[in-house]
Parts: sequence; C-alpha cells; structure tokens
Amino acid sequence: MKFVGEVLGNVNGIQYYYIVGLIIFISLMIVILYRTIKMPKKEIIDIKTSIFDKDELVQQDNLNKVN
Repeated sequence: MKFVGEVLGNVNGIQYYYIVGLIIFISLMIVILYRTIKMPKKEIIDIKTSIFDKDELVQQDNLNKVN
C-alpha cells in the first residue's frame, strides 16, 4: 500500500477526486434516506409482505407439481 500512496502522492490535483467521491457518496446517502423516510406506509407493507407471498406461491407450485 505504501507504493500506491507514493505514486498517488505525486499526482497533482488528486485531492479533487477524493472530494468529488465524498460529495457523491454523501449526496446518494441523503437521497436514499429521504426516499426511505418519505415512502408511503402502504408501499412499506407491500414490500414486507411480498416476501411471504412469493414463498406461499412457491409452496403452492411445488404442491401442484407433486399432485
């Protein structure tokens, strides 16, 4: 890792890439948090119950194949 640090340390303007990456990361986290908080309650319940609905459909399909 020391080699990478030495090579990148000699590049002029490399700090801007760190700043841009940090800004992109923070902005994406803000968008994800905002969308999660503003999500309607019905959509949250649909997502939560869809896991069980799919499992029931798979079980019914397996029973139909056996019969």
